[in-house]
Amino acid sequence: MPRHKESDRESIMVETRTLLLQAATEEFAREGFENANINNISRNAGFAKGTIYNYFESKRSLMLALIDEIAANHLHYMQSQVLEESDPARRMERFFLAGFTWVTENLPQGRVLFTTLNGPDAEFKTSMYEAYLPMFQLLSQEILALGIERGIFREVEPGSTAGLIMTIYLGTGSQVNERGKQWFPPNQVSEFILRALRA
Repeated sequence: MPRHKESDRESIMVETRTLLLQAATEEFAREGFENANINNISRNAGFAKGTIYNYFESKRSLMLALIDEIAANHLHYMQSQVLEESDPARRMERFFLAGFTWVTENLPQGRVLFTTLNGPDAEFKTSMYEAYLPMFQLLSQEILALGIERGIFREVEPGSTAGLIMTIYLGTGSQVNERGKQWFPPNQVSEFILRALRA
């Protein structure tokens, strides 16, 4: 019986943490890190204002956890879409289609991502870079290196080229209006990249 109660307690803690992170996403997307109010986050998640400190020691630690959460969600979605294709050129097309779709369907997370990348906080940028390393690897190994190996793409250095493509993705992906409509069609961006890469 105690084991069951402990299991319930863990389940409640996981659910509470998830709700706090969801509320934090909305608050940080709307207000930015500096203006975000930790008490608003707790209340908007449906809890008393001090609840958040049972899960995160500060607003900064909450933001760092949120960066990891956003990156993991983003990467999982991208991998599930990109790796459905076996052809590297199709994978590149899927990369941009999936990336733009993720931003459109996850506007608050996208806003946190883009404002953090363009913001002044070095610790947040470093955390974002580390959290997004697997996406660089997806691009460099599962798309670029594979395309070079198969003779579809010309000889380029996969790591630095992945960095350039990520910069283009993040720059074009951030161009979205309040309703989630992209300014650049994903196929237009992927065609531009593929023209530069093809052997």
